[in-house]
Amino acid sequence: MFNYLPQSVRFTIFSVSYPHKNKNPFFYLFLLLVISVMIGCKDQSASVPVESSVLTVDTIEMVQQGIEKSRNGNYQGALDDFNQVLAENPQDINAYFNRGFAYSSLGQFEQALADFTTALKLDPQMVQAYVNRGNVYLQLGEDEKAIADYEKALKINPNDAFAQNNLGLAHLNSGSPELAKIDFTEAVTIDPLYGEAYYNRGLALIDLGEKEKAIADFQKAAEIWEEMGEKTASDAALAEINALKKAGQ
Repeated sequence: MFNYLPQSVRFTIFSVSYPHKNKNPFFYLFLLLVISVMIGCKDQSASVPVESSVLTVDTIEMVQQGIEKSRNGNYQGALDDFNQVLAENPQDINAYFNRGFAYSSLGQFEQALADFTTALKLDPQMVQAYVNRGNVYLQLGEDEKAIADYEKALKINPNDAFAQNNLGLAHLNSGSPELAKIDFTEAVTIDPLYGEAYYNRGLALIDLGEKEKAIADFQKAAEIWEEMGEKTASDAALAEINALKKAGQ
């Protein structure tokens, strides 16, 4: 799920190296997705199935069934349910959104974009759809489109820490670590226990040459994750610290 962490979580390994010279546009996205696997989603605007008051009486059960299948990783089964709902009710925004989530989880990004876009046509104020569409654009390397969607989400809800974090990742991917640093700082201001945002700010600080501040952020992320019982994520942050210290010797 995109918490980016989100998310979209298909990577299960984490490699640490320093210095971070990889300018592949998916480099930071890879790191974020790995951390999201460890942590899971923190906010409803992340790519998780959501329930909506827009459901019709005839399709409530089928939509809920699809949501449960998505939560259990049965995305193809979820697609079948959402397709059936939309055949009966082409205006069901909840089915479009959750089908978009299932498509993105299966790597069928064009279909996911189409569904999130349809959801936004039905409800232009749907923060979750902007964020999730932005996540798909980010995976496709279309950073400017991702940035635009995250900014739209934040205009509607300025207190969405997840959207703020992902905006930072898009800026980081596009080669703007200073803007990314600002975004991640805003994310941890909104949510002081947002481990991913501290970790990601550490990455931005490395690019900016602010080694000691990066170490402090990785340490903060490690402490938060340790407290949450997320040892793998905590170890990853500590590995970044060790790599930085070794590089400075």
